[in-house]
Amino acid sequence: MAQSFTISTARQKFFALFQTVTGHRGRKVVITSRGSERHAVLVGESYLNELEAAAKRLRDIESGKAHPASDFKLIGSGRVAQAGDDPLDDIRLDDNALSERKLVSFEG
Repeated sequence: MAQSFTISTARQKFFALFQTVTGHRGRKVVITSRGSERHAVLVGESYLNELEAAAKRLRDIESGKAHPASDFKLIGSGRVAQAGDDPLDDIRLDDNALSERKLVSFEG
């Protein structure tokens, strides 16, 4: 839970609050004003930059502008299917053969 201070208290403790938010990544201090529903939040600049970069990445992903990192390599045993090549054909053949054997065992 974030610490919360009124403007006047925050003004008195500003140096300590500065140390708090710059000394601990992600720490925030909420500054309120009596009689107002609006608040301000004090956070470290590096944390704010990280949040803004993450928000930009998410917007890029949602808009389709995101590109994988240049050093991205897909490693594995996958293969590209040819046109008309159904990767489930072998599984279906095995399943059909098993079904036929079961059917024969019930009939015989």
